[in-house]
Amino acid sequence: MVGVLPLHTVFLSAWISWKPFLVIVGVLGVWDLVDGIRFRTWPWHRQASIAFAIFLVVVATGFPVPEFRERFLRLFLALIVGGLVMLVTERSLRRSGMVDAVLKVVFWTSAAMGITALLISVVLVGAFGNTLINYLTGAVGYDLPLIDKVGKPAYLLSHFLALSNWHQDPGYGAAWSVLWSTLALVASAKGLGLRRPWLDGVVLGGLWLAVVMAFARTGWLSLLIAIIGIGWILVRKRVVSVRGLAARLATALATTVVLLILLFSVDVADVGGDLDVQFAFRFQQGWDLLADLTGLFESSEAFEDVFEPSEQRADVWPEYWAMFQSAPITGVGLGVGWETNSVGQEPHSLWLELAAETGLIGIAAFILLLVAIFRSGGGLVGGAALFAAFLPSFTQTVLFEPTWWFAAGLFLGGKVGLGGKPHLELTRLGTGNNRSANQ
Repeated sequence: MVGVLPLHTVFLSAWISWKPFLVIVGVLGVWDLVDGIRFRTWPWHRQASIAFAIFLVVVATGFPVPEFRERFLRLFLALIVGGLVMLVTERSLRRSGMVDAVLKVVFWTSAAMGITALLISVVLVGAFGNTLINYLTGAVGYDLPLIDKVGKPAYLLSHFLALSNWHQDPGYGAAWSVLWSTLALVASAKGLGLRRPWLDGVVLGGLWLAVVMAFARTGWLSLLIAIIGIGWILVRKRVVSVRGLAARLATALATTVVLLILLFSVDVADVGGDLDVQFAFRFQQGWDLLADLTGLFESSEAFEDVFEPSEQRADVWPEYWAMFQSAPITGVGLGVGWETNSVGQEPHSLWLELAAETGLIGIAAFILLLVAIFRSGGGLVGGAALFAAFLPSFTQTVLFEPTWWFAAGLFLGGKVGLGGKPHLELTRLGTGNNRSANQ
């Protein structure tokens, strides 16, 4: 499951955008239920299960009118899948050595993500022409079997292509890369990578390239904060020395810079993405967003003849706040805001979406779930994962992504590794009687 989690959007159905890990999660969930029936016990973490069930019930009270129900059902199903990822992850980690096993899998999938990010980016900058780009971006008549897209034309008026790395949206693709970067750094510090700081740094550099080439400003900022924060914790807890951390991060930075220079050298003008324009526009657009939201300074008009200058967050956030004010207790209904706002998509903010679509009771139920997780969990790995997964929550709707649910499962499962009691059904596995099992 961990190995395929970042391979996010492989279409097996046009309605739900089935992802490759769903089958595995379903099998593991049924397996857990069978064990629960055998041992006559609830198989998953009880406090988290209760809090999650309350959250689902609260969200379900906002069941909308027929014209909005399809979106509601899709998002509600995504919540169920996310919760199952959390519960299955926590239960799996109760077995001895599973946390380190997960970190090893994360590290090797990190290497694979970095390699694919480089190869796909070489194509997206035009090194092999437009035909291959059309396949990777899902252009009409160029669809890859089962795959929606691995690159996205973010702004269609010119050559702006963002790496999504197997995800529909570049921002969430960047969120996965940031989360995997954080866990890969922890794995390296614990000696679970390639056991050479500079080699581990090369792997990290490939993931950093994936974040950079997604052209998601939230991803860039989240990566910087995550690396500084987790690096400081690793040194403080003496998991790695300052020198060892510096060697890994310096190599990662050097690798990222070298790979970017390579991409600039093979960038073909007016074919695919033009990197100089893309970087300049993203920084300018960030400036314009701050100008629109704060009103403290003037926006720039530098790219109005090249790109559509509108920043959707500036357009949608006031509308979602107005929705919350119109129904502050129960909200307008999950998914209703997506269907009725002027842009016709998510608000790119977890907290604004909860407020507008589920109201104060939805926020309260979600906070209850967070409290249950924080009170029950622990551990460096899960804490680092939750920190990285929640960094984009104010500018992305991470609620329907498995990123934070998986991180929550890691945090819940980390408590056993800190001296928490293993659950009874695990002590019984492979034993003939309870006395020998308890011994």
